[in-house]
Amino acid sequence: MKPGLKQKLIFNKKTMSETKTQNKMKDILETFTEKFPILEQAYELYGSASQISKDQENTLRKSTEITILEILELIVLASRQGRDAKRLSLITAGGKVDTLKVFADMAKDLKLIAADKADELIANYNGLGRMLGGWIKALKAN
Repeated sequence: MKPGLKQKLIFNKKTMSETKTQNKMKDILETFTEKFPILEQAYELYGSASQISKDQENTLRKSTEITILEILELIVLASRQGRDAKRLSLITAGGKVDTLKVFADMAKDLKLIAADKADELIANYNGLGRMLGGWIKALKAN
């Protein structure tokens, strides 16, 4: 067997394995977001963090990405917790959404993002906050 052919076979196996893993993760996410649409909205916000300037080592963009990931984690945890713990996780997630709004304002003031894009981000963050608030309200009603 040619040396290059063996490497290609190993690479193809690795690529196929990675593709199967990615497809499985996508299926899990789709199933989960059917039950919890709030997760899908938070998931989509992660991509929007890339709108903040990448020209330099940008701590604000990285902090935004990390905060969105923390919100995603809190939503997933809340979906599995009892009522009291769920409420606390959702309230914490709501506080993190407020932090994202501050980050967007800072990015706009520092001219790391266009004003219209920052306003769009804040509107999306407000939508996520309303969804969290609705979930918390539903917990109080029960």
